[in-house]
Amino acid sequence: MKKKEINWLENIYYIGMLASIFFILGQAYYARRSIVESSECEKAKMTIDNIERFKKGLISTPLSKDGVWLAGDGLWADMSTPKGWELSDTLRMVYLSLFESRLEADEELIRMIEIMDAFAYPIIMGYASEEASYQSVARQYYTYGSFVMPEAFRSYRSLGFHAKLLHRLWRIRYEQLVVDIVLNGAEGASEMLIERKEHLLYYDGTEFTETSLKEYRKKLEGKLKDMQKEIEAFRKNSLK
Repeated sequence: MKKKEINWLENIYYIGMLASIFFILGQAYYARRSIVESSECEKAKMTIDNIERFKKGLISTPLSKDGVWLAGDGLWADMSTPKGWELSDTLRMVYLSLFESRLEADEELIRMIEIMDAFAYPIIMGYASEEASYQSVARQYYTYGSFVMPEAFRSYRSLGFHAKLLHRLWRIRYEQLVVDIVLNGAEGASEMLIERKEHLLYYDGTEFTETSLKEYRKKLEGKLKDMQKEIEAFRKNSLK
């Protein structure tokens, strides 16, 4: 009888121990999920606030008046290169025409770099969603950046590191979009691509065919991944 009681007590103890282990594991699981959900909520809020701040910052710039900024909406060369600088001459002339003096133009340019860098910072550092930000304001960021980035890369190399990284990333995404539009047969898209061929980032073909464009699309995907790795390395170095 005593032996049965001992076995019974051992079984109770064993079951209780298992229950405790499962309870602890369950607590850990829900705690992790709660932290993840909380983190995602904070990131979503950061993303929304960041987007709204950026939109408000653009309102006061002279580029916003009379839709001047729309002149920057197009396929422009890589602003970080000498070739990109040369091919941005029209944009730079349009920008300067908005001001009475070069000093005034430069002051506004620095302010714009700061606005774009403040927007790019939480995205580059992973605090705000890059995908959601891209879907919301990629056109504005890229188009205003077409006026800002030529001088930012050439004359203000110590300013706007985050803004420049995001511009380079979204410039690749923009070209991917253009290639996709051409491949989908949109009217006039192919002709536009031919006209802007020298502005393409990495295309080295002599003509555009469906096969060459599909190959180029894969190349852009590889370049995008390289850019994302560069941003990840920048983020890790910044957090050291």
